[in-house]
Amino acid sequence: MLNPPIRVGILGCGMVAAEYATTLASSDLVTLAACADAEPGRAAAFAATHAIPRVMDATRLLDPDAVDVVVVLTPPATHAALTRTAIAAGIPAVWVEKPLTASPEETFDLLHAAHTAGVRLGAAPDTPLAPPTRTAATALQAGLIGEPVAASASLLCPGPERWHPDPEQFHAAGAGPLGDMAPYYLATLHHLLGPITRVAGAAAITQARRTIHAGERAGQTFTASAPTHVTAILETESGLPITFTASFDAIATRAPHLEIHGSDGTLVLPDPNFHTGPVMIRTRDQPTWEALTPAGWPATAVGRGMGVLDLARCLLEGNSPVETATVAAHTVAVTHAILTAAATGAVTRVPTPAPRGRAG
Repeated sequence: MLNPPIRVGILGCGMVAAEYATTLASSDLVTLAACADAEPGRAAAFAATHAIPRVMDATRLLDPDAVDVVVVLTPPATHAALTRTAIAAGIPAVWVEKPLTASPEETFDLLHAAHTAGVRLGAAPDTPLAPPTRTAATALQAGLIGEPVAASASLLCPGPERWHPDPEQFHAAGAGPLGDMAPYYLATLHHLLGPITRVAGAAAITQARRTIHAGERAGQTFTASAPTHVTAILETESGLPITFTASFDAIATRAPHLEIHGSDGTLVLPDPNFHTGPVMIRTRDQPTWEALTPAGWPATAVGRGMGVLDLARCLLEGNSPVETATVAAHTVAVTHAILTAAATGAVTRVPTPAPRGRAG
């Protein structure tokens, strides 16, 4: 066990890093000890804004003498290599922004490497740790809607180019609404209803040319490489059917982000991309919808970075963290299966880790 506060290093100082830094700075569990970025000037500006004492290059930051937890917020294509380097260096805990890796096999290898090295590995999204998902889980465990019988999830929006100054990364191969946003929905469904085992799907690039609407490059266009609209039917391990749509081509929608239907009622959850919002319930005997009382969480802060605080707490107490990395690996496997099903037209099983012998 380590002594408080746990030293956190942020690797990658882009837009999402500010959200992490704000959440982490509000907790006494951790201290923001260092940051690094491929652009040193951006790291320096980030450090000045968030009162981070040391700016380093990635090699120096990925060192257990410098930090106790490294938070990997770099572009997705770099996640696997940087995480593997951090594990090999013996950093006690590693948190990785989604997606954990680009393929199920690579993800399963990282989980095995972390387990073998005794490194605590966590991965985004951490929104399932927040009050809405915990509130829904409490309601399901209490049987407030009876036995779950079906669910639906919808991400319908015009795409990140409406607000992000460099949106190409969200339309790159392996990204799109499925790679970039589906993990929030799939992780929440996993936490509430269990793992998904089979999928069917359809996917298309329905609007290939995209126009940037924010920043200095507003008005410029680019071409999407990933499917911009995906529809899937998912089946959980218990046989529960789920319909799921993820689109960057919808101008507007009134569809709920996530509904769970039970034998005696229905739950409606807020956008799982965020950490707050009411969970609504309507049962067979209720004439109207009602908001459930939010369930608590022992973290000192609610926001992007809750998973990092969970890792820090476990380092201090010698406990195992919430299995966010296992769930993140499962979401990578599910998204891969959906794309395979869409390409082949066949119902596809979600890949699982191959059996391995015990290390040593």
